[in-house]
Amino acid sequence: MRASFREWRRSRPFWGGLLLVLGGIELLGIPLSGILSRGAVRLVVYIGIGGVFGVLIGVLLVTAGIATWSNPEHRAFYGIAGVILGIASFPTSNLGGFFLCMLLAIVGGSLAFAWAPSAEPAAEPAAVTDAVPSADPEPAADTEPFVPGLQESGHREPRS
Repeated sequence: MRASFREWRRSRPFWGGLLLVLGGIELLGIPLSGILSRGAVRLVVYIGIGGVFGVLIGVLLVTAGIATWSNPEHRAFYGIAGVILGIASFPTSNLGGFFLCMLLAIVGGSLAFAWAPSAEPAAEPAAVTDAVPSADPEPAADTEPFVPGLQESGHREPRS
């Protein structure tokens, strides 16, 4: 069970998605705390535009985190969306959930964007042998490299 979870976790941007989900839950918790503690749904009307944006951005961050886990091929889109939502939460919702949601969303989105799948284990390299290469690295004794400006005798031609 643990090995399969570890394999699943390593095959996707797990920590980036987790931070996006935690940032979204934290942002949801602030505007909904009055509803959950008093049990009155009508308080949603009184929380104002900051609360509405808090709920909206919080739901979108949780969705981006779960989508990052379920579809790691599109991690760049979800990571950028998480960073943008985290930055947008600063002016729209209680200073970005008192900075905590904003920081979690920015770091989580950045981790999701930067994650890359691990390379498959390479096949065993071919056995190295001490075989002599087929091409002779030394030139033949009768050939010399061509140097412009030199005569056959090895002396420079006079300049005119």
